[in-house]
Amino acid sequence: MKSAFLCLPLAALLAGCVSAPAPDSVAKPWKPPQHAQPAPQTWQELRARKPDLSRPLTLAELADLALQNNPASRLAWHNARVAAAQVEQARGYFMPSLTAAAGITRQKVESTVAQLDQNYLNYQPGLQLNYLIFNFGGGREAAVEQALQTVYAANYAFNSSLQGILLNVQNAYFGVVSAQAGILAAQAQLKDTRTALEAAQIRRDHGVGRELDVLQAQAAVDQSAFQLAGAEGAEKNAQAALTQALGLPADVAVMVATPTQTLPAAVEAAQLTRLIDAALARRPDIAALRARLKASESAIKVAGAPNWPSLYLTAHGARNFNTIWTGDFVAERDWNYGAGVNLQWTFFDGLQTINARRAAEAQAAAVRDQVQQAELAASAAVWSGHQNYQTALKKFAASEALLKSAQAAYDLALDSYKAGLMSILDLLTAETQLALARSQHIGARQDAFTALANLAFASGTLDKENLDVPQADGKP
Repeated sequence: MKSAFLCLPLAALLAGCVSAPAPDSVAKPWKPPQHAQPAPQTWQELRARKPDLSRPLTLAELADLALQNNPASRLAWHNARVAAAQVEQARGYFMPSLTAAAGITRQKVESTVAQLDQNYLNYQPGLQLNYLIFNFGGGREAAVEQALQTVYAANYAFNSSLQGILLNVQNAYFGVVSAQAGILAAQAQLKDTRTALEAAQIRRDHGVGRELDVLQAQAAVDQSAFQLAGAEGAEKNAQAALTQALGLPADVAVMVATPTQTLPAAVEAAQLTRLIDAALARRPDIAALRARLKASESAIKVAGAPNWPSLYLTAHGARNFNTIWTGDFVAERDWNYGAGVNLQWTFFDGLQTINARRAAEAQAAAVRDQVQQAELAASAAVWSGHQNYQTALKKFAASEALLKSAQAAYDLALDSYKAGLMSILDLLTAETQLALARSQHIGARQDAFTALANLAFASGTLDKENLDVPQADGKP
């Protein structure tokens, strides 16, 4: 009893050690104990990665780096392995089960007549074998098929996740390239405004210009410097988006190589039907949904299988050890074994099987509707992707023509201003139009490559091997 009283304070102390106190006030943050936050092991693993970033990387090299480091690919890979293990688990349900068991019994009977007293001890180790030979409802094969289709769905989802990573890397890559081009454009704009400022100062110093012209030109220079600072900040943000797509910390410096690929022509409108049909036959996310549909159709058979008889093979073997004391000591040893077949057929289970089959049928119908919905969405994505890419190509071509004409207009305005034939406002207007043309050209180029990547993703052709050779016709 004394020891029990000693244990009570110890139990209370242990309970206090593992308690989780709530915040003391609604206006004060909770102060966690030191053991509340586990060591940042996952972040340390990310920090420990040391890829070779000593040189500019091409788009294909960036894609390969992302596929190795991005957690999304490993997550989908582990999900696929889980599904594969579930197939083997489903097959295991139909393998023979062998169970070992042992029991011990001690019994003592005391009688008013001493000669009738009994003292009995029995222990019996043994093995039990059960094996489902056949289910007349096809549940055995359907269960394996359901698990197999689930694996296919997980594997297709893995492929789809890889394409999603490639799309993110490609968009982030062209985001960095465009941001770097934006810096060059902002620097060129700053150079142009400084040239205009120098021209205004020269005219003023020679007595043919106004101080107002110099001030207006200086304001344009300051505005260009402001825009350059914004372009440099945008490039830093684009770098952060790229490192995230690569599965690297945001402060890791990544150099990208200048893209050399050209934009392919868009397919003709008459080929869109072929492009859509090919996409629906190729896209891994659609294939994953179709595998899920087949799995759900197999689940209908699995749910209805208990309505049919099942044939089992059973076998058992045991060794009995009996020891009896009834005045005299008696010890017995014997074997107990047997084998046979067992037919089981449940005639009524409270309508559980019927309702389970109905639920499986409804689930399969829902998945079928989901497949059709996804197929329609995929066809719309291919159609829209084609239209967006075609529009992006036209805008890119127009931006090139606009850039040439804006550059020619600025050069003429600068010469005319130096000759006194134009005002400073005319020159600054031409400079502004040139800066806008540069910005539109950079944006149009990024939009075109982004539209091409989205079209390849919608068509199911986005692959690491063809990132540097983009296709717009839906062919891998």
